[in-house]
Amino acid sequence: MGFSSELYANEPIIDDESSSDLEAPPSGESTGLMLPMSHSAEGGNYGDLASAFPQKLLIPESDWQGIIQDKEERKDRISDYITKYKVPCKSQAKTNYCWIFGPVGAVEVVRLFQNHEYVDLSPASCGSKIKNFRNDGGYGPEGLRYIVEHGIVPSSMWPAAAIQRKYDTPEAWVEADKYRVTEWMELRPRNMEQVVSCLLRNIPVTVGLSWWGHQVYYADAVWLDGEIAVRPRNSWGPGWGTDGFSILRGSKMVPDDAVAPRVAMAA
Repeated sequence: MGFSSELYANEPIIDDESSSDLEAPPSGESTGLMLPMSHSAEGGNYGDLASAFPQKLLIPESDWQGIIQDKEERKDRISDYITKYKVPCKSQAKTNYCWIFGPVGAVEVVRLFQNHEYVDLSPASCGSKIKNFRNDGGYGPEGLRYIVEHGIVPSSMWPAAAIQRKYDTPEAWVEADKYRVTEWMELRPRNMEQVVSCLLRNIPVTVGLSWWGHQVYYADAVWLDGEIAVRPRNSWGPGWGTDGFSILRGSKMVPDDAVAPRVAMAA
């Protein structure tokens, strides 16, 4: 019998055969993805937002299974680091801010792999400023671009899902400047080779999925039934899936939009 990834207990698998209840947000949660037309199709303005995915990072598909098996045995996956450092699964609550929760979650992961201390960061601090304190949808690249330019306020100074002006203080943004991203890249839309190559190099990818109307970040590449699949972490709180983790495969895992932070500042 060939290798197959071990899944977490109660971890839902969402694929073309899934029932719609797995895809629906829990009571009180929301989605909020709004992909621009230029980034919803293959090749649209690819590389205009950030550095394009460098070909030197591409890992041949023939190597995927072996690398996944090795990473699982060594517990060297992104999800293993999330578990090790007890990174909580955030809840976007009643906000339409999935599009910024995904990038912020990815930035928290990048910091771990750079051996920085874990700091709980506030997606709403960026989303509120981008949308002028409106509870509006958006898309991942605009969120990550803002993080590159301005940073992220820690949740200790601005609660994760609070769209409130009272937290928008000069002191908060002095602190946010410590949590900027200095390098990020844009992946070609609907290109799983680039996505999987990032994950196998422990680079989280925040993705927009138009079928779901939702933004998440991909943590792991997994191997199921002789095929590649991915493990996203959601922003619907720890009660969804297994501490926010699920499995996407088939057409459901293919992103319409994907960006990845590569280097974060040391706070």
